Amino acid sequence: MMRKHVFAGILLSALFAPFLTEALAESLCSQPVETSQGLVQGKDDPKNGACVWKGIPYAKPPVGNLRWRAPEPPEPHQGIFEAYEFGPACPQNATITSGGEFDRFSEDCLYLNIWRPSKSGSFPVMYWIHGGAFRQGTGSYEMSNGARLANEREVVVVTINYRLGGLGFLSLPELASESPHQSAGNYGFLDQIEGLKWVQKNIAGFGGDPNNVTIFGQSAGGMSVCALLASPLARGLFHRAISMSGACEFGATREKAYEQGKKFAEQVGCKGSDRLQCLRKLPAEKMVPKGENLIVSAISGKTVIPSPSIDGYVLKDQPINLIRQGDYNKMPVMLGHTRDEVKLYTILMPGLSLLPPSFFNHLLRRFMGDEIFKQVMNYYSYSDYKHPSQCAFAIANDAFISRGYIAAEALAGQSQLYLWRFDWDDTRFKNKVGAFHGLDEPFVFGALEMQSRLAKLLASKKSIELGRPLTEKIMSYYTNFAKTGNPNGPGLPEWPAYTLEKKERLYFDNQLTVAPLTEKEIQRYNLFANYNMLDLAI
Repeated sequence: MMRKHVFAGILLSALFAPFLTEALAESLCSQPVETSQGLVQGKDDPKNGACVWKGIPYAKPPVGNLRWRAPEPPEPHQGIFEAYEFGPACPQNATITSGGEFDRFSEDCLYLNIWRPSKSGSFPVMYWIHGGAFRQGTGSYEMSNGARLANEREVVVVTINYRLGGLGFLSLPELASESPHQSAGNYGFLDQIEGLKWVQKNIAGFGGDPNNVTIFGQSAGGMSVCALLASPLARGLFHRAISMSGACEFGATREKAYEQGKKFAEQVGCKGSDRLQCLRKLPAEKMVPKGENLIVSAISGKTVIPSPSIDGYVLKDQPINLIRQGDYNKMPVMLGHTRDEVKLYTILMPGLSLLPPSFFNHLLRRFMGDEIFKQVMNYYSYSDYKHPSQCAFAIANDAFISRGYIAAEALAGQSQLYLWRFDWDDTRFKNKVGAFHGLDEPFVFGALEMQSRLAKLLASKKSIELGRPLTEKIMSYYTNFAKTGNPNGPGLPEWPAYTLEKKERLYFDNQLTVAPLTEKEIQRYNLFANYNMLDLAI
């Protein structure tokens, strides 16, 4: 009789286990979490099996008198805050933002989103900083949905918004004079730091381990990673760092930033001694340049968009200089680039293949200066390419990727370092766009089946299937690194740390390989050691 009861119990448990698991997960996801501002309630993501909290304010709205000031902690709220919807993105040019994927913009934009596994426990935290040339982007893009990483790899994923463009990086003497630190600009970096402070205070309630936080970001987000590595204000707030297609040398001097700020103020109609008062009265949308060809106009100098600067407070020097001096937040680092960083942008500039070498010589001289240009042309020849534009873009591409090499050389010997290059290019138009800037991001988040307009244009069913094995490996490498500071783990090809002697790099493709940098690559990368890539980091 006893055996029958035991058997019946086992049978009932087997039948109802899936429903009990689902109910427990839903209860975990919907249970209010205590934060420093009050109770916050999320919900489950039934598609991916994770818990999600959207649109949590991590700072006061940076509006009115708080425009162009350091972020402040948010006010406490009454009752339970229902974190069910993403907060608005920071003001930006909607016409060039991810095909219109996200279209709610507001100056009140300092929100973060959290995904956690739908099981109890304490998990490593991965803090995502979006790209977009410091002038566009949001932590709410489909491409950076953290559900799969959280549920399948058992990490807590946080994505944030931070102030952009003129609202995030404007630098003027008047702003410095009203600052207790005599600094201006870099408000976007201060937002990122404020978000990390919020994580330290509150993430344990969402299943995150505040003593194991990894920051990771792409493009401007990768540059932000270097900024936070170098900033004394971020010390102790994170423990590992991953920079994707970023750079560790960028930012105008204080004087140049002031000049840029003055031109920006004139551009939006504010001049004279009361220009700061004028700027603070303008609607946020007036701070955002318009136009489909914004990228081209920004490169030509017709449009001024404030960008990061060396303000003496957030950044005391170029991050690369501080790293070389050993004056940075030392920790394990992963960094790398895509093989064809700039190739996608050739589509934005039709007719380039018809232009003569003289046009590209002029363009390259403008960005590099005569001395570096002359050195560069000892290593490149227009005769090696079908069109002069292809040679010019090969130069720009190597200059872009060289930032990873230069950072690796500075970090190696001080931090455990892992270098990669993303070579996978099996899209619909692989010959036209190659392994372009940003193509690796959906592989990191396991988001190959995105529904955005650009994703649908580039990805076929065949390419998605071809990419699945690689995205599984990349997700494992990234989350292994977040857990231990070492990306290696069971079932993965060994990825050796980068050293000054061996200079080995992992190549992400359908077949993973490891090889040292070639002598030709090293020679070319070293050519660009003193070349600021910020103007081309789009």
